[in-house]
This record gives sequence, structure tokens and C-alpha cells, in this order.
Amino acid sequence: MSSDEHYKEIIRKEMAKLKKPVKLKVFTSQRTQADGSKIRECMDCGQFMTLLRIYEENSNGMLTIEEMSIDDNPELVKRYDISRVPTILFIDNEGKEVIRYLAAPQGAEIQPFIQSIFTFAGAPNYYETTIKQNLGRIQPTTIKVMMTETCPYCPQVITIANMFAIASGGKIKTVIIDISANPDIGQYYAAAGVPYTIFNDKKTITGMVGPNEILRALIGGDIHVSY
Repeated sequence: MSSDEHYKEIIRKEMAKLKKPVKLKVFTSQRTQADGSKIRECMDCGQFMTLLRIYEENSNGMLTIEEMSIDDNPELVKRYDISRVPTILFIDNEGKEVIRYLAAPQGAEIQPFIQSIFTFAGAPNYYETTIKQNLGRIQPTTIKVMMTETCPYCPQVITIANMFAIASGGKIKTVIIDISANPDIGQYYAAAGVPYTIFNDKKTITGMVGPNEILRALIGGDIHVSY
């Protein structure tokens, strides 16, 4: 079995376990032709959507991938500040953005993406109690996690950050950025290595970190995460 088939099999097996409905919005660039059909203008969007359809098609109808053209949805583009495509958004029932992916959920990034989908759908969140207990000490925060597909430590950091965001009810937002696909972002933040985690464009943590370190960065104090 090739590595691609191996990863597809993981997606098929795991997504079949999804029991509650989830909808994700994916912004791409499309152009409507004279006959009414649409073509994608973004070079990566076609392959990106093909990958996401594997998740959707193996979820027993529980996962809906809603492709949104930035040209046809100017209000949503403005509301969620969509500046590049493709972009995946996890949006809660109140319209709040919880998780943003500027990265393809493939390879080692499959498991954290699937776990985020399941937790977003209501599966148990290991960090929910701790986050809710400390929510009053946490300022509204955007956590940006710079990663690459070959990074062995990135999936764990991404999983923790996403679980924190979901548990916070929107007070914490995560942005997962593949700096190989978005090198300008990596250069802007001077991300010499990955994972590279940034809090509100101020505090930064380089390398592998656990839940305690991330929570300390959020509240500015020493605390132990129990779950």
C-alpha cells in the first residue's frame, strides 16, 4: 500500500465513526464561465478540495464541506477576513470562527484534523474543564501555529491548541499555517523552526510544547493542566 493509500485508509476508517453533523466552510477562488459552470482559479484549490471530499464522502453524511467562492461571497470574505485561498473555517452555531486552516490536512496532520472535527461535533474534550475553570483569566486570544507536513511535533501542538479553542467557546481562536505553502507568513514572523506558536502576535514559543506551557502563555501565570 502506498503512503497516499495508507493515509486515505486512515481517513476512511476514522471518519466512518463520526456520529454528529459538522459543517466546514472552505474558501476557494472560482470563476463562473459563460455556460454557468465554475472553474477554480487557485492552483492548489482543486487538489485541496479533492482531499477534503475524501473526509466528507466517508463520514456517512455527517460531515459537510461547503465550498465558498471568494468572488461570490464578499460579505463572508469581509466578515471572516479571508485574505488567501484555500482556507478552511470551523464556525460555531453563533457564527464565531473557532479554527482556521491554511494547511492541507494530510499526512501527519490527518489525526489532529479529525480529532478537531470530532470534538467540534461534541465529542469529549480532554481540556474542557481546565479551560472553563480559567476562562476568566484568559484574554481573547488568537493562537497561530506555524507547521510543516514533515514536522514530527506539530500535530501534538496543533491538537492541544485546537482543543483549547473549542473548549473556550470562541474566546480562543486558532490559525494553523503551513509555512511551506505560505512562506511569506513564516518569513513575516521569522519562524526559523516549527512548531512555532504565536499568541496575539506578541508572545512566541518555539518547538514542542504541552498544554501547561500553552495555558501559561494564555493566562500569564503558572498553572497545571488536569484532565
